[in-house]
Amino acid sequence: MVRIVLPSVWTEGHRTEFSGTEGSLNAVLKRFADDHPGYRRRLLGPDSEPLGYLNVVVDDDLIPRQLRAETVVAAGSTITIVAPMAGG
Repeated sequence: MVRIVLPSVWTEGHRTEFSGTEGSLNAVLKRFADDHPGYRRRLLGPDSEPLGYLNVVVDDDLIPRQLRAETVVAAGSTITIVAPMAGG
């Protein structure tokens, strides 16, 4: 099992932690979006691929966009989604 942590500003019903299945990072995010359609628009683009502008952390390591497709998320790992911020 993989733990998925979402930003509190996204939450539905104040829940920020979810369980997912291991696999490639992109596949884990797609499966999560399929299982929790309320978060789909925040995670996936119109092409059903994970949004590139999200910051995704796996076990305290920020995963660069270009490495996400090949990053494997093992059982026991934590994926944290960090919402993009605007302003200056």
